[in-house]
Amino acid sequence: MKSNGPEHRSEHRSEHRSEHRSEHRSKLTRREVRETAFLLLYQAEVSGAGIDEILAECAEAFGLESSPSAKKLAEGVLEHKDELDLIIARYSQTRKPERIPKINLTIMRIAVYEMEFDPSIPGKVAINEAVELAKEYAYEQDKNLINGLLGSYFRDKTDTENGE
Repeated sequence: MKSNGPEHRSEHRSEHRSEHRSEHRSKLTRREVRETAFLLLYQAEVSGAGIDEILAECAEAFGLESSPSAKKLAEGVLEHKDELDLIIARYSQTRKPERIPKINLTIMRIAVYEMEFDPSIPGKVAINEAVELAKEYAYEQDKNLINGLLGSYFRDKTDTENGE
């Protein structure tokens, strides 16, 4: 069983990722940007701290460099949080956003944000990446809920945009 927070990943895996990033390239992949934004947003959700404060603490404690792309994504999600939660609430058949586990809610906020506000990210990619984050950080059964909710939203959004 996975823990309720994203800290369940092994230290070795995190260390390897950090070493790999710094040795071979300074620019993160889109998936790494999304995962970094997820971790920032989750930390902000549980701690109440701001993104800049979290980034400063990570730099001080772990020597981690800030990713401007991840920061921009996290700040965009926070800026539109209420709107994103309304969309999620409309498609959640069993729970209000405040009752959805924070990990799942954070993952869905990122995907809905990308579908709503980042035309460079195809909706199916946003959904797939959300499911990948869910596989890594959420409970097994949660990935189906996340996939279903986001898929329903994407279908309705696509139908509306196509005038159906």
